[in-house]
Amino acid sequence: MKLNILDSIPDGFLDTVPEEMYKILDGPSLIQIEGEPGPPLFLATLLHGNESTGIQAIQKVIKFYNENGMRLPKPLNILVGNVEAARTKERHLEHQPDYNRIWNGGDLKENKFAQEVISLVKNSGPFASIDIHNTSGQNPHYSCVNKLDAPFINLANLFSETLVYFTRPKEVLSNAMAEFCPSITIEAGQPGDPSGIQHVYEFLKKCLRLEKIPLDWKGQYDPQVYHTIARVRVPPESKIGFGDDSQDKDFCFIEKLDQKNFHELPANSLIGWRSNPDMKLSVINESDEEIESDIFDYVEKEIRLKRSVVPSMFTTNENIVHQDCLGYFMERFAIDSNNRSI
Repeated sequence: MKLNILDSIPDGFLDTVPEEMYKILDGPSLIQIEGEPGPPLFLATLLHGNESTGIQAIQKVIKFYNENGMRLPKPLNILVGNVEAARTKERHLEHQPDYNRIWNGGDLKENKFAQEVISLVKNSGPFASIDIHNTSGQNPHYSCVNKLDAPFINLANLFSETLVYFTRPKEVLSNAMAEFCPSITIEAGQPGDPSGIQHVYEFLKKCLRLEKIPLDWKGQYDPQVYHTIARVRVPPESKIGFGDDSQDKDFCFIEKLDQKNFHELPANSLIGWRSNPDMKLSVINESDEEIESDIFDYVEKEIRLKRSVVPSMFTTNENIVHQDCLGYFMERFAIDSNNRSI
């Protein structure tokens, strides 16, 4: 595997649907597009092949400037990731790693192309980095940051008043880019939703017109931030279901579990049922510690919360549950503008 580096938009790129992008791009590609002089804006899309909003919004932005005969206000560096998985609308293929878990070193060929991207982006002196994603479950549109410095918060707030701060997993793209520029991830709802595409389109146009990212927010707004405290996974060999789909399942979670996302759940809330007493859910905190016994209580067959939490990214897609996780738990998080600026 090698990274394709293109210095212009390839023919057909702007009118190709995500699942056919493999016909235009032979693997992961960094497309460098000229604009007005200045530091380039770095955008990442299709790190997950089933998350199409980013590339559709980017196509729409470039078409807008082309059709109006205008030069881009900033140069754009666009990373188009897993076009092979996009072909079948999968997060990643069985023989592949998750393309948003390869950015912290390693020996895989995917780790090597990730390090090449990091080096190229760093050397370009980027204005900012924006990684565009969708969620499989029902979630509001929100931004994620890995640092609480003011430029990160201000950039994230341009997309959504709902912000999530996390430091694990460390292997995500946004964490790597945060070492040298303001870096955020945006979550734009479910793939195919026109409102998500439009929201990202408007946000990217704002970013292109932005002369600088403010270094503080004092007196402007009060950021509403959640802190991710843990990631919930099921045993790899487990059989799972949702709602009435409990027959022959080790775990069956409540129906429409994803509708609980971003709503505080009090202690003793029912999450689901466990049929196999030899299996437990795994709950890993930001220090890579197993804290399942602090979070869940198994009352006969019921799975209940021991403490109040705010779920996010909980999904009812069984493939994604096994490939990645069931979801995350968060808590509200206060930040202080006096010591969070750079």
